[in-house]
Amino acid sequence: MEISCIVIDDEPHAVSELTDLIGMVPGIYLLNSFENVKDAVSYLSSHKTVDVIFSDIEMPTLNGISAAKILHQYCDYLIYVTAHRNFALDAFDENAAGYLLKPISQHTMVNQVMKLREHLKKRVNSQTEGMVFIKGGNKNTFIKLEWDKVIYVKALLNYVNIHTSKGDEVTYIGLKLLAELIKKQDHFFRISKSVIVNLNYIERVEGNMVRLMNDNTFTIGDKYRNAFHEFLRKRTLRP
Repeated sequence: MEISCIVIDDEPHAVSELTDLIGMVPGIYLLNSFENVKDAVSYLSSHKTVDVIFSDIEMPTLNGISAAKILHQYCDYLIYVTAHRNFALDAFDENAAGYLLKPISQHTMVNQVMKLREHLKKRVNSQTEGMVFIKGGNKNTFIKLEWDKVIYVKALLNYVNIHTSKGDEVTYIGLKLLAELIKKQDHFFRISKSVIVNLNYIERVEGNMVRLMNDNTFTIGDKYRNAFHEFLRKRTLRP
């Protein structure tokens, strides 16, 4: 995962030094550099957001601290690069992700980039934990599954029907493989050889029958009854 960035600094030599430094550090690339916030925001608003903005603080017209709320709209991380120590508290009050003192060493930049990469990786993982793409029934068709919207999964002959709150989806990957994907989600339970249910959609259990909120009813298989009833017992309120 490469990190995109821009640089804002009114001193050309500072821009040149930071540009060279970014070019030497793996995992990060520079999109553009600007002498003031106005030009940077104009570029970002008509082009794209970036992962990181490296901004100087003391600049004419609009300084980096005053521009923080504007800059945060166009980046995930705002990092200040300055020759002055006395702005640190102000910077972190504006949710700065870093405060680098000039001159910046390559070691410092590498450490900063590694921290950002790790944070971005965790964020991406957390965003994708609740979903997965699976192969659909037709060639070159892929289905996005949001786990919290899956009500139940049922194997039918050589395909699997996935019933979601948005409708039914069909995949030929097989229930065994789907069960491997689902087992990381703690709100699913396999109740028979062919059915996996989302516990969040269970309305009631009557003997060996499970009724879901969409009025679908399934029989708990012999092989799965003890585990399922033990699961219920541990979560049943008692007088």
